[in-house]
Amino acid sequence: MSRIGVVACLLFLSACGNPFSTREPEPPESGGSNFINPSSPDVVFINLQIALQERNVENYVRSFVDTSRSQQRFEFIADQGVMATQPGTFLNWSLEDERRYLQQLFQATPADSVIRLNFDLDNRSETASTATLTQTYTLEVRHRLQSESAPADIRGQATFFLERNETGDWAIFRWQDFKVNTSDFSWSELKAFFQ
Repeated sequence: MSRIGVVACLLFLSACGNPFSTREPEPPESGGSNFINPSSPDVVFINLQIALQERNVENYVRSFVDTSRSQQRFEFIADQGVMATQPGTFLNWSLEDERRYLQQLFQATPADSVIRLNFDLDNRSETASTATLTQTYTLEVRHRLQSESAPADIRGQATFFLERNETGDWAIFRWQDFKVNTSDFSWSELKAFFQ
C-alpha cells in the first residue's frame, strides 16, 4: 500500500472514532398498527374502535369475516327506514362497499379531526363458535362535509353476528343496523352518504 493510502486509512479511522462500537438504536417507527389478535368477540369491537381512530381501512376490514377461511359471507342489513329512502343502496352490500365508504369518509375527514366510536352492550349470547351481540353505538366524526348535511354524530343500535374460525379468531359476518331515535343519524345513513 502506498504512503498516501496508509495516511488516508489512518485519517478515516481517526474520524470514525471506534469503528467496532455499536451504533445508537433508531427510535421505533410511529404510525404502526395497533391491531389486536381477535381472540374474543370483545376484541373485535376494540379493533373497530382503534381502526377508526387510526384511520386504518385494512384493520377495519380485518374485523369482518374472511370468505377464504369461512363459509359465511359478510352481510350488512341497513335500518329499514334508511333502506326505504335509499332503495338499492344496500342491495348486496359487500366488504368492498364497506371499504369504499370508509375510504371516502377518511378522505373527507381532516387528519387532526376527531373520530370516536363507543359501544354499550345491550344483549349477548355466545357459544364456543358463534356470538351475537346487540350494542348501542355512538360514532363521532368531524368531517368536511357536515355543511352538506352529511351525518357527523351517529347513534343507533346494531346486532352483530360473529363466528370463530379454525385458528380461534373471531370476526363479524352479519351486521343489522337499527335507528333508535328518529332525530338521530344511524350508521346506515353514514354509509349511504359516503358510499
